[in-house]
Amino acid sequence: VAPPPFQKGEMLYYNVRYAFAKGAEVVFSVSDTLVGDKSYFHLVIDGRTTGMVGVLYPLHDTYHAYTDKVTNLPIKAVRNVSEQSYKDHKVDLFDRTSRTDSAIVTRENGEKVVLPKDVYDLVSLGYSLRVQLSQTKFAKNTLFSFPTYFNAEYFPFAVRYVGEEVVRTDFGKVRCHKFIPRIQKGDLFKENDAVTIWFSADENHLPIRIEFKLFLGSMVCELKTFRKLVSPFVVMQ
Repeated sequence: VAPPPFQKGEMLYYNVRYAFAKGAEVVFSVSDTLVGDKSYFHLVIDGRTTGMVGVLYPLHDTYHAYTDKVTNLPIKAVRNVSEQSYKDHKVDLFDRTSRTDSAIVTRENGEKVVLPKDVYDLVSLGYSLRVQLSQTKFAKNTLFSFPTYFNAEYFPFAVRYVGEEVVRTDFGKVRCHKFIPRIQKGDLFKENDAVTIWFSADENHLPIRIEFKLFLGSMVCELKTFRKLVSPFVVMQ
């Protein structure tokens, strides 16, 4: 099995801006953890509002996924959300051995949910896309669907591969793979294709930019710096 395009110690730092103002910071991190005598990846996405936005709307959300290093599927997912006075804590444990045809997810309240065998949470799905980019050549406009369980809800997460595109960044021009997830149109998002994600087309397949089209404008999450990549970060001349 080919090694994944990330490793223990990788850190990705992002700034989030709404219109032209910076409003938050997000950090993606990878570490190792032992469960019994087996080593798993511990993937964390940690985001918090900053500056005046942090004063007016304090937010600190952290999402954890503990994933198998071969299948990239989660054995555990944790959601810690703190948004002003709203707090939420969820823990999902994934059992893929008790049944041959499905997975059993046990929630923090003891409730059990039977789901497809290869179900992801959103954190593990994001890293799994990086792995698939390192192993597969996608055809333009291909539509993929991944069984996903997140925030006590199961849904098929559909994403379309648009093709390659050059993105201007603080590092310079970066050749990227462009994906558009199909999300639920509603109070927050204007359209079903209101989210766009660009992954670098080098051997790291880093999420370079994530753009959200909201009813009240657009929000952009952009990579600003990184640590301990598997391969050199490639910028076009």
